[in-house]
Amino acid sequence: MMFSLSTFVSLLNLLVSLPLEVKSLASSRLIAVDSILEDKKRLSVFPLKRLENNPGYQALEGRDRSFARALVTITERRKGQIDKILEICRKKGHKKKKVEDLWVDATLRLGAAQLLFMDVPHYAAVKETIEVLRSSSFKIPEAKIKFANAVLRRLGREGPELLASHTKTDDNITPWLLNKINDDWGLDEAKLISESFMQQSPIHLSVARTTDNEKTDLHGKRLEKVRDEIGGETCILPNGSIKVGSDVRGPVSEWPLYNEGIWWVQDAAASLPAQALFRAFQSTNLEEKHVIDMCSAPGGKMAQLVSMGFGKVTAIEISKKRCKQLEANIKRLGMEDRCSINISDGLKWTPDNNHPVDAVLLDAPCSATGTGSRRPDVLQRKDNLEELLEIQQNLLNHCVDNILQEGGVVVYATCSILKEESEGQIKKLLARTDGASMETIEFQKEDFPGFETCIDKNGWLRVLPGQLSSTSMGLCDGFFVARLRRKGTIQNNDNPKL
Repeated sequence: MMFSLSTFVSLLNLLVSLPLEVKSLASSRLIAVDSILEDKKRLSVFPLKRLENNPGYQALEGRDRSFARALVTITERRKGQIDKILEICRKKGHKKKKVEDLWVDATLRLGAAQLLFMDVPHYAAVKETIEVLRSSSFKIPEAKIKFANAVLRRLGREGPELLASHTKTDDNITPWLLNKINDDWGLDEAKLISESFMQQSPIHLSVARTTDNEKTDLHGKRLEKVRDEIGGETCILPNGSIKVGSDVRGPVSEWPLYNEGIWWVQDAAASLPAQALFRAFQSTNLEEKHVIDMCSAPGGKMAQLVSMGFGKVTAIEISKKRCKQLEANIKRLGMEDRCSINISDGLKWTPDNNHPVDAVLLDAPCSATGTGSRRPDVLQRKDNLEELLEIQQNLLNHCVDNILQEGGVVVYATCSILKEESEGQIKKLLARTDGASMETIEFQKEDFPGFETCIDKNGWLRVLPGQLSSTSMGLCDGFFVARLRRKGTIQNNDNPKL
């Protein structure tokens, strides 16, 4: 049900008579409503991605584009609380029967987000949100428009009190996930995690380095150059990532040095797996090492490995669509001649001539629950954990048994805060009675500046959302990283092969 560009033109023409500022914000609301509409045909694509793919969104000016993105993000992030409040304000008799009801629901959620969680004047939030429904192209009956108007006006009067007395932050997290978080980390830590999910993550950048940068202080100067040219409140984090200031505006592709291919967007926590692998080999000749970047897209870790100086980096990615994105990113960074990309199923892929490799970085497919502050859709995701756990275990076993050489290193990582997907998978690997024999290479504090307190008793790295908010690192994604060496093959004498 996403609009074509011609449809958007006709709809936006209806707004010509409005004052310029009101008109631009109204078009932002129109596009935002389309993005959060719960059309069954589009539920596989999360709302922020729908927004980014919308031609109307691309045509907006920078300020209006930011407003539309904020509308969608906050509506999705606070969806549980918003729906609770709307259910109270609707009273009874509202049933979803027709497509027009989906439009009304989406518009009400958008209006509630403005009234309850955004700094938008009440009059504008109600009037301009309802104006979206009044467009003749929507064909919404006048009775339903009046109904929506009454709900939002009541929300403008009673919303804050209803919000405080009838909702809590945990309402925004689907029950199965909330229970898992509570069981894994306890109520106090779970509260910190859920509160961090309600904040917007900053944008972090990784800056390319070269072997020459390592031998001199050129990399430090390059970091300073990126920081200074992007400007505003942008700063360098202890781990070497760049934190973009919240006052920096405009599309990422228009920021300084983007076209020069010096940096790429990557959360500071997401940069840790490649750093873990680099630390394991930094005293060796990296140019002789062959590294596999399993499940590689969108390419941030691959770019790190190439810029760190590994001689041969091979990316494995099963999705053709994601491979196109990977190829585009690597090309922009000028690294296409220093790595290779294979569209392959990681569970079936093996090196040429079955020649084992020095290292594998496996950032496994997971629930992505550590990214809730930047991807609020994961807070309401369906429970497909069993399927993911099987994929993770099979991928990890295949990497260490069939790809990694004896003495080689595997780094296993997830952007999940669930122990089953992370610590649990490493415990199962170490407890196996056949296949490759593995041992943990424990992390040291000097391996991860800024993340020293995240190293656990096993020598693995566990970053929880909100854990570092009071430090210079600030808010980061949740992440898990473990590093292991293959010692050999387990000899199981109890079950001899016949």
